[in-house]
Amino acid sequence: MWLKPKLVGDTEGTRLGVMPGWWAVAEDGTPVSGPYPSEEAAIVSIGKRGADQPAGTPNESGPPPRGT
Repeated sequence: MWLKPKLVGDTEGTRLGVMPGWWAVAEDGTPVSGPYPSEEAAIVSIGKRGADQPAGTPNESGPPPRGT
């Protein structure tokens, strides 16, 4: 599963049942974690999650690092 940062506004937040702000969202647009105060904070969180759970699932190893 890949995640990307997305700014969720008031209207979309109401529709999704989440608070407005920057979120890490899945491919289908589902908010996974957040809200964050900035896009940069969301990106950092996504990076940390990737390091802990590279495949998006606990106890599964992810792909090898690029360039190896």
